[in-house]
Amino acid sequence: MLRVIRLPYKRDMKTWAFTIACHQIKSYFSGRRSKYSYKNANKRNMFSSSIIPTAIIIFGGTLYFGWYTYNFVKVPHAGVKQLSKVMNVSTESKRVITPEELARHRTLDDGGIWMSFLGKVYDVTDFVESHPGGDKILLAAGGDVSPFWSIYAFHYESHVTEMLKEFYIGDLAVTTPVEDGLSKGPYANEPERHPALLTLSHAPRNAETPPELIPDHPVTPTKLFFVRNHLPVPDIKPEEHELKISSQSLSNNHTKMEVFLKLDTLKKEFPRHKVICTIVCAGNRRSEMAKEDAMEAKTSGRRPIIRGLSWKHSAISTAEWTGVYLRDVLVKYLTPDETTYSDDELLELFKKAGIQHVQFVGADVDPSVGAFGSSLPIDWALDPNKEVLLAFDINGVPLDRDHGAPLRVVVPGSIGARQVKWLTEIILSDEASPSYWFVEDYKIARPKPDGEQTDYKKLPAIMEPPVQSAICNPVDGHTIRNYGEIDVSGYAFSGGGRGIISVTVSIDGGKTWHQAELEPVSPPNVIDPSTLAEGDLALEYRTSRQWAWTLWRVTIAIPDDATELEIICCARDSSNATQPENCKTITNIRGLLMNAWHRIKVKVRPAE
Repeated sequence: MLRVIRLPYKRDMKTWAFTIACHQIKSYFSGRRSKYSYKNANKRNMFSSSIIPTAIIIFGGTLYFGWYTYNFVKVPHAGVKQLSKVMNVSTESKRVITPEELARHRTLDDGGIWMSFLGKVYDVTDFVESHPGGDKILLAAGGDVSPFWSIYAFHYESHVTEMLKEFYIGDLAVTTPVEDGLSKGPYANEPERHPALLTLSHAPRNAETPPELIPDHPVTPTKLFFVRNHLPVPDIKPEEHELKISSQSLSNNHTKMEVFLKLDTLKKEFPRHKVICTIVCAGNRRSEMAKEDAMEAKTSGRRPIIRGLSWKHSAISTAEWTGVYLRDVLVKYLTPDETTYSDDELLELFKKAGIQHVQFVGADVDPSVGAFGSSLPIDWALDPNKEVLLAFDINGVPLDRDHGAPLRVVVPGSIGARQVKWLTEIILSDEASPSYWFVEDYKIARPKPDGEQTDYKKLPAIMEPPVQSAICNPVDGHTIRNYGEIDVSGYAFSGGGRGIISVTVSIDGGKTWHQAELEPVSPPNVIDPSTLAEGDLALEYRTSRQWAWTLWRVTIAIPDDATELEIICCARDSSNATQPENCKTITNIRGLLMNAWHRIKVKVRPAE
């Protein structure tokens, strides 16, 4: 049953996340069998054929607390130093293990599960076999656990080192870095990325958030926020950055209007606003559409048509963005006087000046086609309810390079390609952006039967993503033990500020369906939830300005004789739009806006 959790009517990430955390803790310790109880899920999913319980849970405490401590608990670097002082796990001479050998030990089938920490290597196979957890072990298995502790910074305490000593098998060899081919040329100055990110391409870097971590993080840790780059990442010093605003239509003494703003000017002269907003790549889940297209192509004897990066279902993340409203900046510098205008008067003023679009230009430039850019219709840009931001912070800290430092556009409810990073210029124009990525890309084109080429210039640009949902846990292809029921969790999202009003889940291929429980809506809310009676869902509560995803969970009984489960999810948004069953009506050449039912399969073993 869908429930409303009372949240303070406050647009604040910490309040929002803390409310969820408190509810989860209360649900767990009260013994209620709800979406927030992991008590039985851990017991049920103790083993898989190739996936073992997580190292982060094993060594760092409960993974469940990880997202909370990442946002609110600052672990000093001294904690790592103090821990390293007591890491003399053995005085005996142990063998030296190379990184390559370590990397080969990721599962039981590889001869054991190994991890390293502070130059030591540990075989944790026996430990994880007897301790229930989740499928997230793959994030650290065969590598260094330190980056994961930096995210799930629950604690650095003495019992951790005592636990590690038992599993010590050797020292990690010190090796000379091997040149990867990217140390020179345009990609020589790329930022560091977290190893948990699932990389699809290195140059440019494109990487997904690990899907199994999404349900743990209503707000995605910055290090795990998916990365979508088209070109090398610019390296811009914030103190030197200058934003240019120009217009051929508006003039000052018959000269073209131009305004140059330092980042500090934006921060000092305008009110700051925070928006919790989900950004999704328009190509999210392209791999599923491509797979379905390839199967159909093989049957019909044609070539597959879909091209593009093979994104799975986690090219999507949510953050708290801080910045100034685009509208405020345009009004201050581009209106003729200090007159106060109504929304309609302001829009009319700009349109009379011939301004129909606001173009955004980024610092990432392709020599052959120019800078990455996009644009918004002027009525969208000026609408105060759209909350378009010129953002300089992500999750309470300055933007990192991968996500647009020092300044980017955040357009809540739109696809990621419209939210230009490394913003250098805003142009008010009578035309939409001439950027290749706005004119020739991110458009829906169906293949033509006669093979005729599509004129992308004539197609409308994608602005808002449709309703979509995906299963994050369990993971496709894994094996679970049949302890009577299974916990399924994931996300749902719709563009344009439309909220999610239901998610239904099936574990038998769509024969029977179960209603998932939805986590709290994201701020801002059009009504104060504290005024609602228990169980009052008030449709308005999930409609206006729902810029963030909705996480969901459901527990479903497993038949005694089950050997495999086909799990499906389907979401409905506040406009009552729902997901199509398959790709037949939505297949397009670029594999964009894939929102058919998400399907996975897991094998089931008898309980032991």
